[in-house]
Amino acid sequence: MPLSMQAKLLRVLEEGEVERIGGTGTVKVDVRVIVATHRDLAEQVREDKFRQDLFHRIYVFPITLPPLRERRDDIPVLIDHFQKQISNQNNWKATQFTPEAMAELQRYPWPGNVRELRNMIERLLLLATNNLVDDATVRMALPAMRTSAPNSAPDGHGTLAERMDQVEKSIILAELDRQQHHVTNTAKALGVERSHLYKKCQQLGIDLAKEKKG
Repeated sequence: MPLSMQAKLLRVLEEGEVERIGGTGTVKVDVRVIVATHRDLAEQVREDKFRQDLFHRIYVFPITLPPLRERRDDIPVLIDHFQKQISNQNNWKATQFTPEAMAELQRYPWPGNVRELRNMIERLLLLATNNLVDDATVRMALPAMRTSAPNSAPDGHGTLAERMDQVEKSIILAELDRQQHHVTNTAKALGVERSHLYKKCQQLGIDLAKEKKG
């Protein structure tokens, strides 16, 4: 959000007033505002990219949702929810996941978080044999570098966040190579938006100069 718009939002929150486009006066509003972001707003404030007064105004009751890789116990519950949802939408029979398949899915770091998980569940339901998903099916469907143990790191050095970045970078590089550096296909395979993949590559220092258009 541009700083100029941040100032307008702050006015709405402080004074409870908005100005309609093309209007000649202010309009009183009584609303409850819920804000969501994947950015570190405290860091944005330090970098003068986010207004400090607005930060303190919206930071009333923060709820931090960790990435999926940090709450692996939620994965079986989400899998059950998504497989029922997708099956109902398509009039498919219910599909079972073996314990070994669940374990494989819990080991994967899920760089695309819950959205990637849902896309993967739909893919697995299509690949299921006799309405059963086993570990072999999961290993076939997951991107390369999929079976790294959750307590391992590529080089054994750095903080948890730094090691997870290394894992994500390895996964993305492997999938880019498998997709012949076709960014759109890579994003689809990883179950993320193309724009999100660009941002993630920029964050991890991955060069997309060899991108194939399409």
